[in-house]
Amino acid sequence: MSPIIPTFSIPTERLHISYLEPGNPSHSTFLHHLWNTDEFIEAEGNIGLDTQEKIDEFITNKVQTHYKKNGFGQMLVSLKPHPGASLAESSPIGIVSLMKGEGENAYTAPDVGYTILPQENRKGYATEAAMGLIAYAKREFGVDGVFGFCAQKDQRSRRVLEKIGMEFRGERHLKFFGGAHSAVYALPGMEGLKDYGIQDD
Repeated sequence: MSPIIPTFSIPTERLHISYLEPGNPSHSTFLHHLWNTDEFIEAEGNIGLDTQEKIDEFITNKVQTHYKKNGFGQMLVSLKPHPGASLAESSPIGIVSLMKGEGENAYTAPDVGYTILPQENRKGYATEAAMGLIAYAKREFGVDGVFGFCAQKDQRSRRVLEKIGMEFRGERHLKFFGGAHSAVYALPGMEGLKDYGIQDD
């Protein structure tokens, strides 16, 4: 993949989807706020990224590695103040991700994820960002399958996955995530989950 370009973005109707930059204090400051809200900790737990220094190290060592290997990963979601606004004019409101794991238990298709600031929830931004990133990955990198995983009782995430156009494929214990019991969604056309590394319970 070519070097990461700070001004690159995937524009959607209301959003810009862009790369997280190591050494960019506005990015580490935003993520520190996003990942330490009460709502995020309640849903995901404390992930240990509780200082800007830890977050900048995470962006450098983890996030950038995914970009260089796959062309996508955890991406910044910014809200346009008006339809024609540039990335520089827009304000961060969340993260959208396509993550492809590694190792013997990893799945051969990436899974989509999203976290939006609590005050910006219920406005369709997670759906719009996820659809934009998936379309980009299909177009630019030939991605032909995407999973969505969430807790069975997480109705908000399930609604987003359904709005993206994913199909509910049942519940599984996911080896790659330590055996976590999860609802499994997949894009239409992904026929056999075993072909992607997901086994029946």
